Amino acid sequence: MRIIFSFFFLLLLFLCLLNISSLDQEILIKKQIINETPVTIFEPKEDKIDNILVFIAHGFAGSSSFMKSIAISLANTGYKTVTYDFLGHGRHSKAYSGSITDENGATQLFVEQTSDLTDYFLNKNEQYELIIIGHSMASDIIFRVANTNDKFIGSIGVSNYTDQIKKNEPNNVLIINGMWEKHLRNKALNILESIGITNPQENILYGSFSDGSARKVLSIQNADHVGILYSENSQLSINDWVNKIVGNQYSIKTNNLGIWAALLFISVVGLFFMIVSFFKKQYFNKIEVSIFRCILGNFSATIITPILIYFFSINFIEYQAHSYLINHLFLYSILVIIINKIPLNSSLLSNFKLQDFTFLFCFFAFIIGSILDNYVSTFYLTHSRIELFFPLIIGCIPVCFLIDSYYTNKRFILLKSLITKSFLIISLSFAIYLKFNELFLLGYAIILLIAFWVVYGFLSHYLMKRIGSFLSISLANGLTLAWTLAIALPMYIA
Repeated sequence: MRIIFSFFFLLLLFLCLLNISSLDQEILIKKQIINETPVTIFEPKEDKIDNILVFIAHGFAGSSSFMKSIAISLANTGYKTVTYDFLGHGRHSKAYSGSITDENGATQLFVEQTSDLTDYFLNKNEQYELIIIGHSMASDIIFRVANTNDKFIGSIGVSNYTDQIKKNEPNNVLIINGMWEKHLRNKALNILESIGITNPQENILYGSFSDGSARKVLSIQNADHVGILYSENSQLSINDWVNKIVGNQYSIKTNNLGIWAALLFISVVGLFFMIVSFFKKQYFNKIEVSIFRCILGNFSATIITPILIYFFSINFIEYQAHSYLINHLFLYSILVIIINKIPLNSSLLSNFKLQDFTFLFCFFAFIIGSILDNYVSTFYLTHSRIELFFPLIIGCIPVCFLIDSYYTNKRFILLKSLITKSFLIISLSFAIYLKFNELFLLGYAIILLIAFWVVYGFLSHYLMKRIGSFLSISLANGLTLAWTLAIALPMYIA
């Protein structure tokens, strides 16, 4: 049965790769740096129209990889499309500063960055007419940019929130939200009502394309804040709107990139389980921590850590959220390790196996990482992110060592792990409360930690139960967590 399942997952993997590779066969994809901004250009191999250029902007804490499905769809339909990374995001080497809720802070920086990018292309070809698309935070950015330049003939807000839409500015506005984004759907209808439309409804066209006053609100079935970016219905709606603005009747080409990427991930995880099942099961030393000590250690660390670091911390790097996170993870872990009396001795070091560490880290960083980098969000380290990766190891290895140690216990393994993770989240939340303006990004770090535990934690603990090698597993997890936080947490200077 293991051989049969291995063959099945291997076949599924090749099927996914084959289908994904076919999605962009009719387009050219170029990567370049423009005004320090990493840009990806999706261009039809056979130009259908020369003077239309579509820009796509990602949301906060995302990257241009999130927008790939929509970009491929537009390019296959026939429109030259540009995606890019905001300051502090993805592969951009520069940090951003200022609050994203302040239009004179980060918002203004992102507006200027987008304007500089669009001006670059207009300077190359003054005949260009522009259409711009923005997701989440970027929906506000793109409307601000479109209002400043009459070269923009259309704007599309995805998971939209903004107060920049007027009756006749910007030109030809489409708002699409996921069916499950109830608040944003109501907000979109309020926008239409604020510009003089009585009792506005979804899926009804108001105004006219001829004078740029077209306004429409749509909800995408079975879509949430992220799923909307991969939905075929989103691609249909966006391409149809672009066709109508331009006056074309191009055949709309959609794709199932999200589905194939998800199946690719499932096939890779399935192969991981099959490979591990062939490993010889090995005995390993147990570490025992009582429930009382587990609760005492985590409760104490939850109180002590944010208060102590509030008054004293080491400035590891210039980015406040990253530097704080290193301090917090390290101190929290050391306090709990000491109170739990987790042994740090020669027998622990003898437990390390280089082959197990290498297998797990390479699988996490290069196999799963490749899927994430290509189809979800940037995962591979650039020069500026490498400088974050190494300091983050200081905090990430101890916290993974702590949590993974519970999986060598004899009893209440999951309960102890859950207690530690929950108290760690509470302590980070307390830190955000104490210094919100500087540390609000820790909220996103909490989301990353949860996602890490669900995916990487689950897989590594399955391997640990098979081969032991506790230190090898915790070191691989620590490096992977540092890698994840280094690349996914936006670079921000208060």
